[in-house]
Amino acid sequence: MAKLTVAGETLAYCMSCRMDLAHTIIAMKGDQVLRCQCKTCKKEHTYKAPKGVNDPGAAPAPKAARKRGEGSAKAAAAVPVDEEWQKVMSQAAGVPAKSYSVKEKFRVGEKIAHPTFGEGIVGKHIFPNKIEVLFRSDLKVLIHGGAPA
Repeated sequence: MAKLTVAGETLAYCMSCRMDLAHTIIAMKGDQVLRCQCKTCKKEHTYKAPKGVNDPGAAPAPKAARKRGEGSAKAAAAVPVDEEWQKVMSQAAGVPAKSYSVKEKFRVGEKIAHPTFGEGIVGKHIFPNKIEVLFRSDLKVLIHGGAPA
């Protein structure tokens, strides 16, 4: 298990991009990630746990009310991108990887072999013709299925 450190990388929900993306850790308290910077939009914000990585088909959990001053329970659940990728890939160990092409259509949970990013798993569909794929180094949004109708 990779230890989280300041200047390390983690998977988090970016409120500006509205997606689970790779972030650089900026501030920690003990082993809790407090602040991070999105590697895509470069905005700095408080850490939010990724929404769709653990169960790609599940809807986000409803927000629970919390008392003022409580520490974020989500911050303790920070997971490095590489660690999450290894877990997802081990679950799909026997499934052959389908070669990535912009013209091909992909389903959630399908394994992809990308020529640049390597092997990844489709996490979710982004309407109408995009997919979110978890690769070893990052979470990427890719085009699939040809031009939108």
